[in-house]
Amino acid sequence: MILAIGIVTVMGVLAVYANRTVAPGVAKLPMQWSLKREVSWTAPRAIAFALIPVLAAGVLAALVQSNQVRNTDIAWMGGVFLACQLLHITLTHRWFNASRR
Repeated sequence: MILAIGIVTVMGVLAVYANRTVAPGVAKLPMQWSLKREVSWTAPRAIAFALIPVLAAGVLAALVQSNQVRNTDIAWMGGVFLACQLLHITLTHRWFNASRR
């Protein structure tokens, strides 16, 4: 349980940091890109950066409630969610830099 709380806390801190520093002044941020690297879905910035941590918190809470879960399961799932969040932040940052040109 402590591992899940730690993962969600780190993701929350990353979301707050990204909300303050990535794409300043942009109200809607990309959430999905096509294979042609075009934005196909946007969301308000608070939702864009909070969606993955909130989803991770729900899934990890469900895992913790399961009697069959091990710490390695929580670590793997938390790592996947953390990687998704870092990928989203990186792609959003690249999108913003490309749109300024």
